[in-house]
Amino acid sequence: MTNGTYLFLQFLGSAIFTLIQIGIAFWLSAKLTLFVLGCGLVIALFSRYFIKRAQMVGSRSAELARNYIGGITDHFNGIKDIKSNMLEHSRNEWLQDWSTRIARERYESSRLRLNSQLYFKLSSSLIIAAFIYFSSTLFQIQGGQLLLIILIFSRLWPRFTGLQSNLENIASSVPAFQSLTGLIDDCQSSKEVQGGFHEYSQVSPIRLEEALECVDVSYRYNPEGENYALRHVNMQIRANEMTAIVGRSGAGKSTLIDIVMGLLQPENGEVRIDGRRLSSDNLLSLRKSISYIPQDPFLFNGTIRENMLMMEPGASEDQLWEALGDAAASEFVRRQPQGLDTLIGDRGIRLSGGERQRLVLARTLLRKPSILVLDEATSALDTENEAKIQAVLEGLKGTMTIIVVAHRLSTIRNADQVVVLDQGRIVQKGKFTHLAEENGGMFAHLLGNQTLMTVN
Repeated sequence: MTNGTYLFLQFLGSAIFTLIQIGIAFWLSAKLTLFVLGCGLVIALFSRYFIKRAQMVGSRSAELARNYIGGITDHFNGIKDIKSNMLEHSRNEWLQDWSTRIARERYESSRLRLNSQLYFKLSSSLIIAAFIYFSSTLFQIQGGQLLLIILIFSRLWPRFTGLQSNLENIASSVPAFQSLTGLIDDCQSSKEVQGGFHEYSQVSPIRLEEALECVDVSYRYNPEGENYALRHVNMQIRANEMTAIVGRSGAGKSTLIDIVMGLLQPENGEVRIDGRRLSSDNLLSLRKSISYIPQDPFLFNGTIRENMLMMEPGASEDQLWEALGDAAASEFVRRQPQGLDTLIGDRGIRLSGGERQRLVLARTLLRKPSILVLDEATSALDTENEAKIQAVLEGLKGTMTIIVVAHRLSTIRNADQVVVLDQGRIVQKGKFTHLAEENGGMFAHLLGNQTLMTVN
């Protein structure tokens, strides 16, 4: 975008100076100036070919840049899988292929620019010769005036070629500029609140008193498609109770959680908080009352203390240890060489999976949320660490509203409500024991499969 702005300003400056020189040329000889402008117009018509080619090259450059950024991001995110599965050769081939394609694009761009310059230089030579001939024979221009006009022409004509070169450069930058402006428009249209970041510190969290409800909620990721991620979902999550959401992969569990948290807006229906519709007016208040733990928790490269304070910068030492204790994490933190000041590495790589999960849970509890959301947060843990997380959740019941998306059904035995999703619809709701006893039901089927896998 910076390069495109620079080219546009350069083009604008050249255009202004060109108009000034054309005015002086008209003052000296209107006929010869019109002749030069006519020649320039003819060349400009022929130059449309180069401008279109420059735009095509710019489109390919933008696409190559997007592929490179996406490929390199995937490479670094999956470096462990690449090395462990010996995929270095295939990744190297991808990089070599991209390098070859970018080299061809650079060659095509240089060749187009050189061909354009050759075309204009040859045209300039012919036009200058014709200009001098017609000036002396047809227009009967005197020697002194002719020299002055030739001098102005020699200054004016490079302006035309400069404008043409600027137009080609702008045309090659237009696809990237359009891609960027399109992204900005998409971000603006998806903006949740109209104010700035200062509003985030001014809102007060909602304290859920009665229930959080989904009323006839439907959602499609592709508004023009036929496949619904959720269809006519009606659900009530009561305050200070534990609600579990289960179902097969692709049933719509994570989509439902995203809608409940206000990350997605339902296509039809609405979300209500204590009977009040969720909108941009209370969205930030809801978001501030929620602590969310995903399946793959995020920890940045720093100390345990820094990761904790990221959630609540003003927390005291006692508050940090209290949150760690509530998450059954204080024991392993005390065993670390520097305690809270121990470096945990990139994404917490120096900790085990269970330790990372409990540390993230402690960090979320530090906020004192009224709503705790766990999106399959225990699916990658062993039985011992899963039991520890389950014990923590049992201790938190009654103090906050807990929403658990569960893959392992054993973790939700004591849930106050279990909601079963299948193909975007709620097919069952009720207590764990009641649903398990419903022969032929989806929940009993899922529970039976997991029991069989455990036995085997």
